[in-house]
Amino acid sequence: MISNKIVINVFALFLAICPVILSAQNTDTLSVVDMEEVIVTADRYESMLSRSTGAVSVLKSSTITRLAGVQGLGGVLRQIPGFAVLQLDGIGYDVQPVIRGFYGGGEAEYVLLMVDGQPVNALETGLVNWDQIPLAAIESVEVLRGGASSLYGDAAIGGVINIVTDSKAPSSYELALAGGAFGRFKANGAARILFGSRKISSYVNFESTRGYRDHADRELGSVGVGIDLFRSERASVTFSGSMHVRSYDIPGPLTTEQIAQDRLQESTFFQFDSNEERTQRLALQSRVDLGGQSQLRASLVGNLRSLEGARALPFSAEFADVKWREFDTSRLFASTQWLSPRLFAQDRLVIGADLQVGRLDVAWYDMITGTAEDYEEFDGAVGDLSSEGDGSRRALATYMQYDIDLFPRFRVSVGVRYDRINDIYSPEQRPEQDAIHTAWSPKFGVNARYLSNARHVGNWYANVTRSFKTATLDQLFGQRQIPVPGAPYTISLSNSQLKPQRGISIETGLYHRVVLIPGNLSGELSLSVYQMDMEDELDLQFETFQYANIASSRHRGIELGFQLDKLDLASFRFNYTLQNVTYRTGDYEGNFVKAIPRDFLSAAVSMPILEKIQTMVAVQSTRRIWLDDANTIDLPNFSSVDFKMTYALNRFTIEFEAINLMNNFFSTTGFLDPGGSDIVFLYPAAGRALQAGLRFNW
Repeated sequence: MISNKIVINVFALFLAICPVILSAQNTDTLSVVDMEEVIVTADRYESMLSRSTGAVSVLKSSTITRLAGVQGLGGVLRQIPGFAVLQLDGIGYDVQPVIRGFYGGGEAEYVLLMVDGQPVNALETGLVNWDQIPLAAIESVEVLRGGASSLYGDAAIGGVINIVTDSKAPSSYELALAGGAFGRFKANGAARILFGSRKISSYVNFESTRGYRDHADRELGSVGVGIDLFRSERASVTFSGSMHVRSYDIPGPLTTEQIAQDRLQESTFFQFDSNEERTQRLALQSRVDLGGQSQLRASLVGNLRSLEGARALPFSAEFADVKWREFDTSRLFASTQWLSPRLFAQDRLVIGADLQVGRLDVAWYDMITGTAEDYEEFDGAVGDLSSEGDGSRRALATYMQYDIDLFPRFRVSVGVRYDRINDIYSPEQRPEQDAIHTAWSPKFGVNARYLSNARHVGNWYANVTRSFKTATLDQLFGQRQIPVPGAPYTISLSNSQLKPQRGISIETGLYHRVVLIPGNLSGELSLSVYQMDMEDELDLQFETFQYANIASSRHRGIELGFQLDKLDLASFRFNYTLQNVTYRTGDYEGNFVKAIPRDFLSAAVSMPILEKIQTMVAVQSTRRIWLDDANTIDLPNFSSVDFKMTYALNRFTIEFEAINLMNNFFSTTGFLDPGGSDIVFLYPAAGRALQAGLRFNW
């Protein structure tokens, strides 16, 4: 495979150039400490990236602004090892991340998204609104890949993403405007103000586009603020709040025949799919130093979310059902954590507890069920109430992690978490349903520094973890009624008897940093190799047309990241992700799981061509995707190239960007006809798109 040759060449290049450059340089011009990176995601407290016992990546805002083809947070993930990013809307809004072979297909999420350490996934599905956090609000993106249930519990089975909005930089302000193809317009601003030791930060964002295809309009806006209510050397109390609204149409998938005719058309069955969504969030976070370097932290986060709109559910290429849905969710999340370093030696103990209380009210209304001809004659009116109900999720967890440096270069990490999740749902005029799930999630990890001098820092790590994911409220109790021709004439995909998905993983990897030219050129290499065996995975059981725990799978993969940086002026990044996911039981034992890209490559180069002009080129390639469990139909490999150029003039920066520069036409993902025919449905991506913008910083 071409991808394997690229990986080998990158390794060879890294190993070849290091000795040559090192031999010509003075070895004591840069200290090891200069090459460390502070992170917070991996262990729920500040620590050094190189000492982590898991696979961790960090992208700073200064790097993100230099990348090409980044329309939002989903685009940022493409430049992080371990992620393959698909999209359903064709231009980068409705992204679908695949991490370590876990892909929810827009129905569930296998990655936990946090903002400043607090989760923001949707209560009823666990899905992430990737438009919710604008790039202007982001100081850095921290990613922990792999099962992290020992600290984060449910849903942290593929990884954890933490968005850091707090900045240690002095006061700064930014305003930006951009516009381009598909009627796209974007305006945003951010301000960080320092009053002595206290800070105020805020952001505002607005975006609109008519979309790449018919019936693909999208409009969204966000506003947020963070305020230090109190800050001293020993304690701090911070308040933050945000509101996000969006309105979007869904053009739906097209058959291969429809794409050949007109790839811009909407799906007949999805012509009424449109949603209005509003999310509000308030948070209080506090820290108190107790003396002796021990610390107590606590947070309280409230979240309100509402959504209404139509949603299509195709049963085959010839027949579909559309219903109108209205729901409101509320959630309160509280956490407390005690951190005590140096209990006995070079060690650290973290003990914490998380409490979540959420409530859901949902109603479904009939619209239309029928063939394409029926849809052409339908006026879009909302009909009678089909089903309604209310439910709740209460979750309580306690966790502990103990880290100790047994030797100056050898760290051991041991942790465990206990979760108890209680779900209740009360359908209108039907018996109440409930589900109680518990889980123990242990972890054992080691980290050894194999090299440490003025030029090199190298660390090897390994871990064994157990993770779990409960079924979502929608999968357990979803009350959408699906019409069927015979008795009982309506059914639901949901199943209140679903068990949590559980997995045991083993992983090993390394971090290596090197100073190639002191004060000028540095390099980083990260590598992780993993295997995770999953039990009780969810799939649709066609005998009952319900979700059921009927699958077991093995997830194996390699994640490689390599980068070179030259004094904040030029950089090169290369990532390769291999995801081999196979069934371990059933009729398709040994086959690859459908819709999972086995190879994903991304590369980005940023460099100046004149004193004030910076150019960036980014390349992505997605390869080897099966569309069926029998592994007989594949999705053609696809690649894209993005280009960005900036011209800086004092405080102004002019930006020009070309998305999919080579004007490739491809489809990002797809599926086979649910009705059993050989018809293939695909999500086409846009061709070349141009946009320009102006940014003002002071």
